[in-house]
Amino acid sequence: MDKFYEFLKYIALGLAQGITEPLPISSSGHMMIVDSIFGKVLPDAAMNNFQIIVNFASLLAIIFYYRFLIKELIIGSWNYVVRKKQEDKPKFTYVLLILLASIPAGIVGIIIKIYDLDQYYTNILFVGICLFITGILLLYIHKAAPTANREEITWKDSLLIGSAQALGILPGISRSGVTTSFGVSNKVSLESALRFSFMMYIPASIGAACLGAYDIYKTADQISGPISGYIGAFIASLLGTYFAIKLFFNLVKKKNLKYFGIYCIVVSLIVLTLIATGVFTW
Repeated sequence: MDKFYEFLKYIALGLAQGITEPLPISSSGHMMIVDSIFGKVLPDAAMNNFQIIVNFASLLAIIFYYRFLIKELIIGSWNYVVRKKQEDKPKFTYVLLILLASIPAGIVGIIIKIYDLDQYYTNILFVGICLFITGILLLYIHKAAPTANREEITWKDSLLIGSAQALGILPGISRSGVTTSFGVSNKVSLESALRFSFMMYIPASIGAACLGAYDIYKTADQISGPISGYIGAFIASLLGTYFAIKLFFNLVKKKNLKYFGIYCIVVSLIVLTLIATGVFTW
C-alpha cells in the first residue's frame, strides 16, 4: 500500500506539470506547491531530473497538438528558401520571428545555469508572490483583450514577447500568461499572441531538453525513487498537457481568462497564509 501511495505522488506531480503547462497559471509553481503538500516527494537534486523528464513530456504533447501548423511552417519555409516561392515568405518570416523570440529566454537560461542562480528563487515563498503577479497580469489581459485585434506578429512583437518569456523562467510566473500579456499590451489579438507563445515555447524547450539530458547524464546517480513513478509521471504529464491545451483554447474563445487570474490570486494568498502559519516551510 505504501508503494502504491508513493506511486500516486509521482502521478500527482506529473499531472500538476501536464495540466498547468499550457494553462496560464505556472506549471513550475504548481509542481512546487504539490511537492510541498506531500512533504517533498524527491530531494532537490533528484527533483531537477524529474522536472526535466515531465517537461519533455509536455513538450511532446504541444508539438503533437500543433503538428499540422508546424508541418505547414516547415514546408512553407522550405518552399520559400529552396524553391523561391514568394507566396510562402510569410511562413518563413514567422519561423524567423519564433527563433528570434526564443533568444532572450535562452540567454537568461544559460546565465542561470552557469551561475546556479535558481537556488536563490526556487522556493515556495517566491511561488506565492509570483502567482499573485501572474493573477494581476491575467486580469489585465482580460481587460485589454477586447481592444487588441492585430493578427500579424512583427519583429517588435517578437522581441517584446520573447523578452517576456525570460520572465516566465521564474516559478510562479506563468510563461504563457506573461508572454500573452506583453503581446496584448502591444495590440496583438489574444489568440495570435497565445499561438505565437506556444510556438516559441517549442525551440526554447528543445534547447532546455538538450541541456537537461546532459544534466541527467552527469547526475544519473542522483535519480531516486521508483522507475515506475517516473514513467507514470511522464505519461500523466503528456496526456495532461494535451487535453489541457485543447480545453484552454476553448476557454480563450469564450474570453474566460479572468477566472485564471482570480484562481492565481486565491492560490497565492493560500500559499502565503500556509507559509505564515508554518504549514509550508521555505
